[in-house]
Amino acid sequence: MNWRQQNSRQQNEERNIYFMTYPIKITVVALIAISTASFTASNASAQPDPSQMPPAQVEVTTATERQMAPEMNVSGTVISLNDSRIATEVEGTLDWIAHVGTRVQKGDTLARINDRVLEITLRRASARLARLKADLTYRNADVERFEELAESNNASQARLQEVIARREMLRQDILEADAVFERARGDLERAQIRAPFSGHIAERLANGGEYLSVGSEVIRLVDTENIEITMAAPIAIMPFLNIGDMVAAKSGDSIRQLPIRTIVPVGDRISRMVEVRLTLEPNSWVIGAPAKVTLPKGKSVRTVAVPRDAIILKGGRAYLYHIDKNNVAQRVSTNIKTVVGLWVSTGDHIKAGDKVVVRGGERLTPGQKVVIKEEE
Repeated sequence: MNWRQQNSRQQNEERNIYFMTYPIKITVVALIAISTASFTASNASAQPDPSQMPPAQVEVTTATERQMAPEMNVSGTVISLNDSRIATEVEGTLDWIAHVGTRVQKGDTLARINDRVLEITLRRASARLARLKADLTYRNADVERFEELAESNNASQARLQEVIARREMLRQDILEADAVFERARGDLERAQIRAPFSGHIAERLANGGEYLSVGSEVIRLVDTENIEITMAAPIAIMPFLNIGDMVAAKSGDSIRQLPIRTIVPVGDRISRMVEVRLTLEPNSWVIGAPAKVTLPKGKSVRTVAVPRDAIILKGGRAYLYHIDKNNVAQRVSTNIKTVVGLWVSTGDHIKAGDKVVVRGGERLTPGQKVVIKEEE
C-alpha cells in the first residue's frame, strides 16, 4: 500500500467517527438549551409580585413645610459668668481656709487671716483720733479767749490769727487720723475673706499657716448657677446670626434649644472667628463640659421637610417611601438639601401633606401594600 492509499483510508475513518458522534453532540446541546430555558423560567416565576405580597405594617408621618437654613456644627464650652480667684487685701498668716467643694453664699467667710496685729493698729488709730479730738476742744476755747481779748484790744490780731490757724491745722490732723482709723477698721474686717457671690469653692490656692502678702490669691470661687456656653464661630456666618435666635446645643446625651445672648462684633484677625454666647439654665450642665452647637450658615428658606428617620441610605443612594391613597408604598429618590436637627429637606419629590414611612421602610418593596400601624 502506497502513501496515497494510506492517507485516503485515514480520512475515511475520521469521517465515519464524526458522523457517529454528531447525534450525541446535538442531543447534549439540546439538553443544555432546554435546561437553561427551564432555569430562566423558574427564576422568573420565583420573583414575587409586590402586589401579591402580604401587606407590611409601617409607621408614617406627614411631610410639612418648614423654615429651614443650612447649618454647621461648632464646638463650645460651658463657662461661668463669675469665675474668680479671690485674693487677700491684708497681709498676715492664714489661720483658716474652707475646703474644696464647699457651697457658699454671698458674704460667707472663705478664709481668715490672723488679725492680732490689725487689732493693735486699730487701737492705736483710735487712741490718736481721740487725742486729737480732745486737743480740738482746747483749741476752740483758746480761739474764743483770744477773740475776746482782741475785741478789748488786749491781744493783737496777729496773735488771734495764729491761734485760729493752729486750730484749723488740728482739724486737718483729725481728718487724717479719722481716715487712718477707718482704714485700720476696714483692714480688720478684711481679715475675714468673704465670698463676693454665691458659688462653689473650686480650688484652694493657699494653705493654713502660710504668710500671705496683699494680693496673694487664696481661693478660686465659681458661680455654678449663672452659666453660659461660649464658642468661636466663623465671621462669614455673622449675617445669619441674631440675638435671641434659638439654636440646638448638645452635651453628652442632653440636647437643648438655647437662645443666643450675644455676638461679640470683634473678630480675630488670624482665626477669622467671633465669639458667640448662649444663655444656659442654672445647674443644667457642668462648667467646663464640651458642647456641640448647631448654627445657621445660610439664608432661611421655606421648604418641604420630613423627619430624618424617613430617609433610607443604601448603596450610596438616599430614598424614602411615599404611601399613596391606595396604601401602596412608592419608592422616591431624594436629593437631601438641608438637615436641621431631626428634619431633612427632600427637594421637589415630596409635597406637603404626603405620607412618608418612618418605621419599617427598610423591609418594603416598591409597589407593596401596607397597613399603617400608627400615624403621627
